[in-house]
Amino acid sequence: MKTICIKTKIKKDLIEEVRAWFQTLKERMDEPLQSLENEGVIVESAFLDKQGDELYLIYYMKAEDISRAYEVFTKSDLAIDHYHKSCWKKYCEGREVLEELLDIDRFESLRSYK
Repeated sequence: MKTICIKTKIKKDLIEEVRAWFQTLKERMDEPLQSLENEGVIVESAFLDKQGDELYLIYYMKAEDISRAYEVFTKSDLAIDHYHKSCWKKYCEGREVLEELLDIDRFESLRSYK
């Protein structure tokens, strides 16, 4: 299992549009869940980070294979993925992969309880 965390700057004065973007994902949850299944993603989370006057999107993902997940997402024909890609382009600028210092999960141990 691999993990990645990305920090991307939100373009000025677009925070309400970014909130609407993620609200749309929540309202159409069946579609993002299908996309995650296609990509082999186990966990995907997004957080808003404010530093001074700047806003950042912090995106966390855990998958069997991060490269494969990106490849499947990039080639996806799902409507929700097209929407998600267009929002990234419209509202975000730059991208920084954050340095992983610790990544612990209990997924394997939880499976053994079933």
